Amino acid sequence: MVFVNSVTNIMLICFSVIAAIIFVLSPQIGTLLSGISGNQMDIVKFVSMNRIMVFSLLTLSLSGLATGILNSHNIFTISSLAPLVLNVVTIIFVATLYSRLGIYAMAIGVMAGSVMHLLVQVPHLRIAGPGYRALPGYGKKSIKDTILARLKDRFTLDLKHEGVREIFSLMFPILLSLGAVQLNNSVDNFFALNLGAGNTTALTLSWRVANLPLGVFSVAIITVLYPLISRQAAGGDIKGIKESFSLGIREIGYMMLPATAGLVILSYPIIKVLFEHGSFSPDDTLRVSYILIFHSLGLVFFGLLMIINRVFYAFKNVRTPLKVASISILVNFLLDWILIRFMGVSGLALSTALVALFNVAVLLYILRKKVGNLGAVKIAGSYWKILISTAIMGAAVYYMWKYISVYAYSSLYWLIFGIFGVIVLGAGIYIGLTIIFRMDEVRFVLNMFRGIKNRPGREDTENNRTVNKAEDGNGSDENNG
Repeated sequence: MVFVNSVTNIMLICFSVIAAIIFVLSPQIGTLLSGISGNQMDIVKFVSMNRIMVFSLLTLSLSGLATGILNSHNIFTISSLAPLVLNVVTIIFVATLYSRLGIYAMAIGVMAGSVMHLLVQVPHLRIAGPGYRALPGYGKKSIKDTILARLKDRFTLDLKHEGVREIFSLMFPILLSLGAVQLNNSVDNFFALNLGAGNTTALTLSWRVANLPLGVFSVAIITVLYPLISRQAAGGDIKGIKESFSLGIREIGYMMLPATAGLVILSYPIIKVLFEHGSFSPDDTLRVSYILIFHSLGLVFFGLLMIINRVFYAFKNVRTPLKVASISILVNFLLDWILIRFMGVSGLALSTALVALFNVAVLLYILRKKVGNLGAVKIAGSYWKILISTAIMGAAVYYMWKYISVYAYSSLYWLIFGIFGVIVLGAGIYIGLTIIFRMDEVRFVLNMFRGIKNRPGREDTENNRTVNKAEDGNGSDENNG
């Protein structure tokens, strides 16, 4: 376990240094922003929140490593659920503590969510060998000797290890790409800060809610397909990559488009039931729900971007996503600057969705030049059926909610029951329509959730079987793209 321990220790050292720098320099960052925005109270809160949330850097870095270890041992389900846990825990903390702690409930929620993101994966790390896990039985050794031996084994820094060198050669461009995403978020928050108190929190809450379907469905799809695409890329199976990629694109649309419709239609009652407690006013609910509408419009693009990036990573091409992400920083800044003048804080959410669309369009163009046609005809055919099914489902959900909302708003209990009932009925209508349309995507989803098991050596087989079942009856001819 020299490899795992070396990578873990390097990450701990690097992120500890980064966290310490951010913690120490938070007042200086606050002073800089204060001079630009002129809103001293918000800056003071920013500094305090920054210092609270900086600890999530360490937990999320370790959690990301845990995800990689689990995936390398063909354990995907737990790691795919971790982002959902993070968002749910954050929302719970905000919903329960906002009335007492105000904006600080968000910072504490993010920190607690990042801890749970790691903890849900820890029990499954035993499969990864000794490394960072619970101490085994002591046998004939004394407790002291066992602890010293284990510490010596764990705190290893082998910078010359071939695997360590390869990881870090690929990691830095990916980190820079992710850094570009975080910089875009910081730019959004800066513009929101200039609009006055509460807008930064509203933007963050909306993004957390929008991330729930993204974290569940998109991550689950990528969890199944990415190992398969990686093996196909390693074996030079371009045809297989195209088929897997086409399936992933169609599945993202199958899951994200109805989720978008649901969030747009039910944005107000969802935000009301989650956050309208204590000092969170009806006006706050209205503001966050309006922002959520525009965040939701980008769900399908966020999901598509995740799988497109993974295809480039499978080819060990990490520089292309980095270059596109770097250009998107300028695009995001310009869109923020323009849209905020006409739409206020909601313009920042729309800007985020448009930047994702920009990234998807550019990366798709580059990928098509690299591997040829991507099955555009088949993808378009599926999306046409998905759009029709989503439109019918959306109309049904809209009128169902319009009818029952008079009763649902009478109490919190009926509001929760009403939202849940409408979502279940809407999902049933959508799935029924896609079955009538004989869409292969519904078969993939059923096989995916039925087939993934947390047993080593089995999931790769299940992944192949899931993809093959979804492609049954389609033939092997490629579509023009």
